[in-house]
Amino acid sequence: MNISDRILKQRLENVYFLWGRGKTTIAAILHDRFDAVVYSTDDSRWPHMCQAHPDEQPYMCRDYEAEYGVSFWELPKAVIAEREAHFLCEMTPFIIADLLMMAGKHPIVICEGDIDYEAAAPIASHAVYLCNRSTGFDWFDRPDHADALDAIRRRADLTDAEKQAKIDAAYEAVGTDEGRIPAWVREHGIDVVIWDDHTAPDETADAVAEIFGLS
Repeated sequence: MNISDRILKQRLENVYFLWGRGKTTIAAILHDRFDAVVYSTDDSRWPHMCQAHPDEQPYMCRDYEAEYGVSFWELPKAVIAEREAHFLCEMTPFIIADLLMMAGKHPIVICEGDIDYEAAAPIASHAVYLCNRSTGFDWFDRPDHADALDAIRRRADLTDAEKQAKIDAAYEAVGTDEGRIPAWVREHGIDVVIWDDHTAPDETADAVAEIFGLS
């Protein structure tokens, strides 16, 4: 069964998509200000992986760590990129199904996190891309990401230099597009809010709320 983008967009009219860097922080502020319900695509990964079927979602079901014998962030950069792209494509229908249900129950739903942007942009009535141009932003400096590097640090079979090399590679895998506005953002006409070291989170939230038309 295929549902047209027009129908999905209409049903998701009260869903506000936050993409880019710093989205979790801004989503939390919008939650407090507008009593919005926040849906995190990162938090939904494990439940959706449990629902996935290898015939229909092979990348969601593939055990890369067992296959390569290393933790996820020790995988080659190209493998991480390929897995993430396919993983998001397979997981996006699960996300949309969740959002359709939530949109019918709550007046304001903030969806923050990675998704198949090419699939989501045409059905998003409200979307903002947050572009980070700060010097102090650290993707791994948060509780739900810190364990990724700890797995490397705990390895007894590596020298300190080898551990640092793997950590540097992990940072490269998540930070190569830092400060850039992706082509798909421009192609779909998505509004952009740029933030840096001198931007207070509330200031960024003000800009996002204005674009979303929340008051």
